[in-house]
Amino acid sequence: MQYIVKILNIRHNILTNIHKKRHMKIKNIQAREILDSNGKPTISTEIELLGGDKGVGDVPSGASTGSTEVLELRDKDGLGVTDAVNIINTKIKDSIIEKEFKSQEEFDNYLIELDGTQQKSKLGGNSILSCSMAFCRASTNSLGLELYEYISMIYSKEDYNPKNFTMPSPLVLVMEGGKHGDWATDIQEFMIVPNVERFKTFEDGFRQSIKVFQGIRDILKQKRYSTNVGFEGAFAPVEIKDNKEALDIILQGIQESGYTPTEDFSIAIDVAASEIYDKTKQKYILKKEKKEYDTQRWISFQKELYSNYPLISIEDPLIENDWSGWNTITKALGEKYQIVGDDLLTTNTERIQQGIENKAMNSVLIKLNQIGTVTETLNAIKLSVDNGMTAIISHRSGETNDSFIADLVVGTPATQCKFGGPTRGERLVKYNRLLEIEKKLTLESHSFEHI
Repeated sequence: MQYIVKILNIRHNILTNIHKKRHMKIKNIQAREILDSNGKPTISTEIELLGGDKGVGDVPSGASTGSTEVLELRDKDGLGVTDAVNIINTKIKDSIIEKEFKSQEEFDNYLIELDGTQQKSKLGGNSILSCSMAFCRASTNSLGLELYEYISMIYSKEDYNPKNFTMPSPLVLVMEGGKHGDWATDIQEFMIVPNVERFKTFEDGFRQSIKVFQGIRDILKQKRYSTNVGFEGAFAPVEIKDNKEALDIILQGIQESGYTPTEDFSIAIDVAASEIYDKTKQKYILKKEKKEYDTQRWISFQKELYSNYPLISIEDPLIENDWSGWNTITKALGEKYQIVGDDLLTTNTERIQQGIENKAMNSVLIKLNQIGTVTETLNAIKLSVDNGMTAIISHRSGETNDSFIADLVVGTPATQCKFGGPTRGERLVKYNRLLEIEKKLTLESHSFEHI
């Protein structure tokens, strides 16, 4: 291993010195409208540097969104993004063409200042992110690096350590409801998590997750339930009775696939509580069960429900701005479960800091398009990890075939990824990229061991 670290450090030092001296001048930028996995228009941007290296960034779109996310700029019809594309091809292009940038941070900050608004409402968070991702890829290509290597370099800056690449634990979506799954269940997402101590590689853990996924399909068929999938590639059986039945089916799927709950697989959920909260009644409403809960009773209900299952992670258990309620549930359940803030935090360092101070969560969901630039995303990961939180890199409901987030999770200290079900191409492209990265890291390690 000492040879591996030594050689990687030498390689990194050479590349870092080149990177510090190399300014990236923009030769051209061109955006166009494409479709995401839900058939909605989104943006694809290509940036070409002076040396001829190019990079493309395709931005996703969320179905259930936090109110403090950056603005997703759409046309007057509420659907198209031709206005956003035009902004990139005119205003942004005119501002950055022939301009030199020393770093990703300088490029991103330039666009943030060009916009000048809190939620990127002038240029659009989707416009800015597409440019940010494209510039990151072009810079990566100009140095001849893998994207995860370059992300690690700009994340760690002077503290970069090339031996720190690790594969994430996948939170594999197996059943979905809420907005994502035609309200098959009130809880929005049910995921299985392979135990990293049991499955030594990402490939093995993911392969066995697919086996459980197929086992759940068999159970649904036996019950004569639908096996159609929702927005994010997991089963969305509208015949299901309630959230408890969904958990029972998943538990059965784990066991009938030959695995032991907790020892081999655990369960993670995304409650998406803001989607089931009635602001007028100030109650959480479970439509399938015809039940209503105030905050305290809702916390008690969750505590009782989850105690019967091998659960390890709960995302968005309460509405996004109930800081007091989040503190209460984290105090009550945080020792046992990962309490994940998504709509509460929206990948925003100010809100993450507020969450830390309020002891509102112990884990942070990271989504590029919630905040709008690569740099701000990396800052959100750093703030989370430096304060003892787990960071989870997440997809969105409306995805593209861009695998950027797969490299993002490997190139940073984020330890988990949430990329959806093991179906649909826009989800699988992320998983397949992780499989490719793991193979690259393994081959690189083996080749160095023989020096």
